[in-house]
Amino acid sequence: MENTKEKQCPQFPYFGAKYPDASCSDGYLWDLDSYDSDSGGCTKGGEDPCPFCNESEYVQRLKDSEFSEIEIEAHIEYLNKKYNY
Repeated sequence: MENTKEKQCPQFPYFGAKYPDASCSDGYLWDLDSYDSDSGGCTKGGEDPCPFCNESEYVQRLKDSEFSEIEIEAHIEYLNKKYNY
C-alpha cells in the first residue's frame, strides 16, 4: 500500500520575525501575523514561493535576486536540515 500523505511544510521565520511567522498554503508563504479571525485566514502573503514544497520557484526567485548557486544551495540545505524537511 502506497503512502499518499504529503509531508507538511514547517512554519518558520520569514517575514522579519524571530519566531515562525510564515505558513505554506498551496506552495506559497502567508504571514501568520496577518491572521484575521473574521475571515479565518491570513490577509498578507501568497506571493513568495515556499522553499520546501515549491523549491524550484523559490530557487529561481533567489537567482533573480543575484544570489550565487553556491549560496542558494547552502541556504536550501540549511532550511531543510534546521526544519527536518
